[in-house]
Amino acid sequence: MVRLMVFIVLIILSGCAAQYEADLSENKEWQQLGTYHGEQGYRELNEKKLNNLGALSETEYESYRAGYLKGRFDYCSGRKTVTTVINQGYPDDCATPKQGRSSYSVIERGY
Repeated sequence: MVRLMVFIVLIILSGCAAQYEADLSENKEWQQLGTYHGEQGYRELNEKKLNNLGALSETEYESYRAGYLKGRFDYCSGRKTVTTVINQGYPDDCATPKQGRSSYSVIERGY
């Protein structure tokens, strides 16, 4: 019974988060959407996925990226590692950068 209640609460909460993201993309608030994704530790959306949400211009994509990098910085501030129970192979973007690699993989993205 307790498991069922926890499951129902999780479904409701995930619906709220999905609605928040839908509202941001519907209102063309790309920087806020990027900040939200970064702060939650989500992977960055690529141009194709953002295009599917309605971000049609390069300016909108760059606005999302700027928000994402700010949110990612906030998410990683004070964290040495990110661990997940479900997916142990999840890339740890908050780890101390190795030699030749920048934090948040910025160099690999062309910045």
